[in-house]
Amino acid sequence: MIFIASIILIAISLSMDAFALAISYGIKNVSIKNVIITAITVGIFHFFMPLLGSFIGTPLFEYTIIKPRLVLFLVFLILSLDMFIQFFEEKPKIRELNVIGTLFFAVSVSFDSLSVGLGLKYIYDNILIAIFTFCIISAFFTTMGFILGKKLSEKIGKYSFLVGSITLFFYSIWILTK
Repeated sequence: MIFIASIILIAISLSMDAFALAISYGIKNVSIKNVIITAITVGIFHFFMPLLGSFIGTPLFEYTIIKPRLVLFLVFLILSLDMFIQFFEEKPKIRELNVIGTLFFAVSVSFDSLSVGLGLKYIYDNILIAIFTFCIISAFFTTMGFILGKKLSEKIGKYSFLVGSITLFFYSIWILTK
């Protein structure tokens, strides 16, 4: 039972970046269709990235100078800075959630799942149950981020960019220091 609780906690922490980025997208009146497609895409990536990490991640990160924590830090820091800059623009430019935009969104928030896949087999025996849990929770948190972003935009307008930026910034610092 403790293993299941730890898997759920890992899934929630993996979903925080998707949640924060979705908040900033929520300011733009994103259609429910795009919200659903993006949430499903994020869920799919949160399924396959840990699976990929469990198969190829160990040689990649052990035998090269690439460190997953540093890569994640840089990705989230860049996203955070981009959102912060957009806060000061007259009319914020958010990447459209077309095919490319949705894939960019999903990849950028799912990369941390790759590194989780490295040690997942040491935490829980049934990897498929664990990554299916990641898939469901990340899709849920992405949807909730869009909804909260829309509510925030109604209340605080483009300050939701600032909220998303600050959240991603602290998340990137947390990743670097954990």
